[in-house]
Amino acid sequence: MKKTSFIFILIFLSPLMELVRYPILYSTDEPFSYAVIEILVAFIILMAIILYLYHKIIINKVIDVFRNNHFNFQLVVIGIELLLLEVSFVLLTAKPHESFQTNLSNLIGYTDSKLQLLCIIASLTLSPIIVELFFRGLIQSFLKDNFSEKYAILFSSVIYGISHSLFSIISLMYYILAGILLGKSREESNGIIAPIIFHCSWDILIMLMLWIY
Repeated sequence: MKKTSFIFILIFLSPLMELVRYPILYSTDEPFSYAVIEILVAFIILMAIILYLYHKIIINKVIDVFRNNHFNFQLVVIGIELLLLEVSFVLLTAKPHESFQTNLSNLIGYTDSKLQLLCIIASLTLSPIIVELFFRGLIQSFLKDNFSEKYAILFSSVIYGISHSLFSIISLMYYILAGILLGKSREESNGIIAPIIFHCSWDILIMLMLWIY
């Protein structure tokens, strides 16, 4: 019963991880600094929640997932698979010959250039840390300890996909596949550094492809 309760808690919290890059309480009538403050406050609150859950659920320290990380050829393969997945994702979801601003607003949801820039910066810095610590660190580790590695990767990836895109089947499937590859990189590297790097690279390449597509 306790295991099931923890799983439901993690599922419930999963959509909140996106608050670290989307200032949903900010109004364009307010000073832009409010949006920046909201992002930073969200990061601090979410990090505090993650630290507490690591101690309560995993009975471990967050720092442990940054120790003893190793890198091998399999991670290179995963990186190539993520690259191919991302290219096909952009080709299917972005409109060719549209302006970068238009494609970006369709992807992020903001038309305001300052908010787009803030979202990009947060996506390349704060978001990969929070998201990977939560999905590949907390959820995947908890499920692996209580079930199996394959189940942990698959289930955490489904939650990851749903939290990123619930209303687009194409996006949902791509994020689930991306989650599986990120989950594999977490197991291959024995830590969270590789998933964070891959997550950040995913966001950077999407920006570059939207720029040249």
